[in-house]
Amino acid sequence: MNPTVVDISPRGADVSCALAGELIVPRLVRRHGRSAEVALVAGRAMLLPGDDVRIRIAVGAGCALNLVDIGGLVVYGRPGEAGDASQWHARVDLEPGARLAWEGLPTVVTDAGSLTRSLTITLAPGSSAVLRETLVLGRTGERGGRLTAETDVSDVIGPLVRETLEVRGDSPVPGILGPNRVMDSVITVGEQASVAEIEGATRLELERGGTVVRYLGDAAHESPLEGLLIAAARLEREPAPVA
Repeated sequence: MNPTVVDISPRGADVSCALAGELIVPRLVRRHGRSAEVALVAGRAMLLPGDDVRIRIAVGAGCALNLVDIGGLVVYGRPGEAGDASQWHARVDLEPGARLAWEGLPTVVTDAGSLTRSLTITLAPGSSAVLRETLVLGRTGERGGRLTAETDVSDVIGPLVRETLEVRGDSPVPGILGPNRVMDSVITVGEQASVAEIEGATRLELERGGTVVRYLGDAAHESPLEGLLIAAARLEREPAPVA
């Protein structure tokens, strides 16, 4: 299955958009100057056992990309069968002065589901990213299946964030998620990214150039992070010129 590609690059005073995908289909919503908004739409019901989603995102120098998920992901499985884990892997490359905001909707791992998920971001000087990631173990009345989620963010100096979460809904572990079903995070990295203090959420300051704001709880709709990403991204403002 071909990967989903969202490639935004400068073209004079405007922006050029190269979009492709099968399992996840990118659709151009609008563009204005060096800014573009792209919706990510599921090409069919997903994620099923053995599905392998690969997303490649590139934002060119001085451009801004606003990504919007249309519908969250539900990770299905076959009750009583081990089955193949579903795969979801996204790679983001930002050139100098580029900005990305990604308003992700919840990923729900059902009781029979198994998901391996990764997010890799590479920042160039002057670039920034603001992303929301909501991981949910189980639908209402469920405990959830297996989840392995990795986040890896780096810039020209080295790693900014390296995090791995491995959980099973039927075997909660103290000190990881404990009894919580939901981990909702807003990650801001880079020189132009910032986020305010949010009551009811934990704030983690990175060693340089970034913040992770996180909520742990039992229901995604109770998270205080709703609307936080849009306020932090400010993509209506044109990116600063790149020398």
